[in-house]
This record gives sequence, C-alpha cells and structure tokens, in this order.
Amino acid sequence: MDMKYLGRGWQYTVYDLGNDRVLKKYNTLLQGYWIMFKQCFPFTTHPFWKIPDYYKGCRSTALDSIKKVQQTTMDMTLFGNPKILNELDYEQDKVIPLSAHFKTLTLEQGKITIDKFIDFNLTLIKNHLMDKSFLIGKNYGINANGNIILTDIGELYSSGERIKQQIEKKPWDIYYVTSTIPKPFREYFVSEMNKRIVFK
Repeated sequence: MDMKYLGRGWQYTVYDLGNDRVLKKYNTLLQGYWIMFKQCFPFTTHPFWKIPDYYKGCRSTALDSIKKVQQTTMDMTLFGNPKILNELDYEQDKVIPLSAHFKTLTLEQGKITIDKFIDFNLTLIKNHLMDKSFLIGKNYGINANGNIILTDIGELYSSGERIKQQIEKKPWDIYYVTSTIPKPFREYFVSEMNKRIVFK
C-alpha cells in the first residue's frame, strides 16, 4: 500500500493510507531529535541539551496514553476508531484538523464549535482522560459525521492529580495553543475554557 507523508510532530510521523485512514508511526530517535531540534531553535525557552529528556518523556507519555485508550470503556469513535498496531503505532480515521475547519467558519459558527470542543473535553475528563495541552487546532479534528474527535492519543493524562494540576495551569491560554486557530476565535476560546474547564 502506498503511503503519503502528511507531517511530523514531536511524537509521531503521519501517513495517509489512501483508504480514509491514516497511520501514525512513532518517531525514531533520529527523527524525534531532529524535529525537536528544529522546533526548539533558537533554544530560548527549550535548551537543546534537554532534547534527550524531551524525547524520553514524550515516549513514556505515549506508551501510557495508548494503554489508557485501550483500557477505557468510551466509544472509540471519539478517538477516530484507532487500531493499535503495537505499543506505540496506530491507524486512525482520516479527519479534517480543527485548524483547517475553523478557517471555513463564521464567528458564530466558530463559537458553537468551541462550545462543542469544551463539551467533548468535559466528557473526556469525566472519564479520567485529558489531552495534556488542549491543543485545539492540531490535536483534534472533525470526522465525516461532523463530530469533534481527539486525533492525538499520545499525550493523555489520566490520574486525578495530574489532571487537576494541568487544569490549574490553564495550558490553553498560551500562544502555542491559541495560535492553532484563527485570531477572531481566540478570545472566546480562552474565556470559555477559563469558565468551564475547572477541576471538580
């Protein structure tokens, strides 16, 4: 089967399988170090000597996250019907990333989508799973039925303490996250996340 390269993040390289599915293959040490080196340059906030720690931490988080997805009783369509191939690699439904979807929306439509995004994450949290950074534009997508799904299942927190600590940090209110959606939607996104994503 011919695979088309789609992109690479700190953890995974993504390929289009050509059958409405994608393959997410965990980065080798060399691939991981290279993408981290490129994205951390000029090393003002992430010193280059920490790259081995970043790679190790990302791998450990992914191993734990994949296990949690396999153990949850939640509907697998919420995660793009992943087929776990080994301890790290998986196939998944091909969807439209939210970063692209938002570009097609009016302000009102965008607000409705943000409300749905928050509802979706509250459902995850209720089931003891949470995307580490709520990276709205990159880690989530819209499937063929128009539903929001979590596409990145390699960065999930599951312990109550970790979830509580992360929510208290408000990781959604940083440029790394807000920059993944168009400017007109950012203020509403942050204010609604601040209001509704609270640890109970």
